[in-house]
This record gives sequence, structure tokens and C-alpha cells, in this order.
Amino acid sequence: MTGSAPNLEDPSWLRVPIADAAQIAARYDEWAQTYEHELIHEWRYQAPAVAARHLADRGMVSPVLDVGCGTGLVGRCLNDAGFEEIDGVDVSPASLESARAGGVYRRLSLADFNSGPLPFPDDTYAAVICVGVLSYAVDPGAVVGEFCRLVEPGGRLVFTHRMDLWEQQDFGRTLLTLQESGVLRDVAWSEPSEYMPGNEELSDIRIRYVTATTATAR
Repeated sequence: MTGSAPNLEDPSWLRVPIADAAQIAARYDEWAQTYEHELIHEWRYQAPAVAARHLADRGMVSPVLDVGCGTGLVGRCLNDAGFEEIDGVDVSPASLESARAGGVYRRLSLADFNSGPLPFPDDTYAAVICVGVLSYAVDPGAVVGEFCRLVEPGGRLVFTHRMDLWEQQDFGRTLLTLQESGVLRDVAWSEPSEYMPGNEELSDIRIRYVTATTATAR
């Protein structure tokens, strides 16, 4: 049912991503208060910290947009790594309130990347980071293209994608096509890595970390 919240006692709902913004918002609104404790302390989710290190390894840049910022895990990892100008965007109002309370974001916006362009002008950011969110993209290639619109020429992208969906979507070919067409350059991805090893329902799923640079001219 559109807009219905999940049974949070049964984390198997995370295995089959959905694209309906109202359903996603309802799920994460209900989950916002316990989200970080479960992911970090119970499920041993390390992707926010690892992705932030990937971006830091490519040098300090600003500002950075955290797409699908949720309650602010990635933003705090970026801040710990030395990034100061961080904006966030997410589909869940309750998650954004938690992120705002964390005090590391310059500004926060409510938007759904499946519904059209995000509400920012071209070339607004030096980098985009997106962790654990492309699972919900109807067309992940188009979403990566939107990241490129938002990032200045020669800017940086860091994002994750689940291996089961990567293979199903032939996502590696999508990225290489973006590189061959000149939209991206220096595209690289990691070997499959642990996702949520402490979650029995998802312990078999792996993710990849992707880094890329946007074209120097459009």
C-alpha cells in the first residue's frame, strides 16, 4: 500500500528495494529514531565511513552534497574526515530532522531523485556522495547523470551500489558507457565488500564503492 510503513521487526523488507517515494519516506520516518543504533551497532554497517574515506583520499573539496543523507551518518563521517561545507537531501522528513540535530550540515532539502532533477542549479557542488541509496533508483544510470549535472566540471563522485542489483542492471556497463561518452572519467570500483554483516537477512549481500570524476567540460 502506498505510504505504508514497514514492519521494522522484520528487516527482510530491505532486501527488495522499492521506488515509491511515499513508501520510502514512511519506512524511514518510522525507523529514524533507531536507525543508526541498528545499522552501526547491531548490523555493523561501515559504508558511510568507508565512502567518506574514499572522498577524503581524493582531496578536501567543498561544498559536498550528500544524496540520501538520511539521519546524517555520512555527513558526520565527512565532517570527521575534515569536510566542512556539507549539504544533504533526502526523501524522509523525520530523517532530515535527525540529520539537522547533528549539526554538521550547512543546509538540508527534502526531495526524491526518482521524481526529476534535484532542486539545485548546475555545477553547484565540488563533489556528490551517495551511500546505500542507489538501491531505490528506478534508473540508477540517470541518477548518476544527475549527480554529474550537480557537480562542477572535474568534480568528484563517490557512491555505493549493491552487487545483486549491479549484476541485474549490468551497472558496470552503464558506468563505462558514461565514461566512453565523456560524461565521466577515471571511473573505478572496488571489489565486492561487506554490506551489513550483522544482519542475518542481508549478510549475503555485498556492495561496491565507486569513484569517478566528472568531465572537465560539457
